Amino acid sequence: MSEVQTQDRDRSGGKVLTDLRDAVRAYVHDLAARKQRAENTVEAYERDLNQAVARLGEFLHRNPELPDWTYENLRDVVYGWAADKLSQATLQRKRAVLSDFSKHLKRLGLIERNPVALLDPPRLKKPLPVVLPETRLGAKLDEMSRLNWPEVRDLALCELLYGAGLRISEALSLIETDIDMIKRTARVTGKGSKTRVVPLSLAALECLLDYLKAREREFPAAAKTPLWLSNQGKPLTRFRAAQIVKKSLGYLHNDVSPHKLRHSYASHLLDRGADLRAVQELLGHESIATTERYTHVSWSRLREAYKQAHPHAELAAVVSEEEENALKPTGKKS
Repeated sequence: MSEVQTQDRDRSGGKVLTDLRDAVRAYVHDLAARKQRAENTVEAYERDLNQAVARLGEFLHRNPELPDWTYENLRDVVYGWAADKLSQATLQRKRAVLSDFSKHLKRLGLIERNPVALLDPPRLKKPLPVVLPETRLGAKLDEMSRLNWPEVRDLALCELLYGAGLRISEALSLIETDIDMIKRTARVTGKGSKTRVVPLSLAALECLLDYLKAREREFPAAAKTPLWLSNQGKPLTRFRAAQIVKKSLGYLHNDVSPHKLRHSYASHLLDRGADLRAVQELLGHESIATTERYTHVSWSRLREAYKQAHPHAELAAVVSEEEENALKPTGKKS
């Protein structure tokens, strides 16, 4: 153990902190208490780190300790994950978690350098977001049944996710007072506990009103929080919400999900001429680059529509890649 490590002792009993599992628990507690990260984020970080420590223990045939947190060992962990055929996006996320934990250990003086900094990040080519066809999506929402309590809830949830572009975690964290029926807005708590106010579509607002009335009839004694309830009157889970969306809209796409409704919301806004910066604020994106992905979707759809509809499309000269890129919308103001 390094001289720096032997000098670092935990606050509870003066014991030298050497066990990696103890270090992970302390780090996770710091994320939740001091940095106030979202609960889902904390759980994901803890899961990734526990998996890394468990795999490290398998390699070493013993409980791993802080001196084992080295470039060579972590390289074997990451290569093992790659051999498991995890996606590049998953590998990139796990590497980021390992790096953040390493920085935490370095700040505490438990390690001298961040070993993950030497690991090459996986090269990630992000696929374009999947967007549901606007006309077919609208028609399907219009024809959804609302004869009983679950059907009223299912329609309201789908209309909200599409009509406000919310993440599923944002939708499920809503309480009744977050909905302003007069201003037609919802107060949403997004990533990093940041709050924003988003407008609601008229369809979403009407369905929410129907849902609140049906909920009151079905569960008059239920608490007003959270907004969304299961068939048994308990808080609706992410898993059940995803099932509802897939069951209601599954025929539109073989892998429809709440997030694809958010993708569709953004792309349909841009298709109709919405300002890129405005869409960024509505979605709660920190970076405009994240929102710009939807401009490429809109451009691809526009190009395909041209090829299918224009009489001279097949006769047109092949446009070079440089010329095509020059024609693409950038989202930048001149």
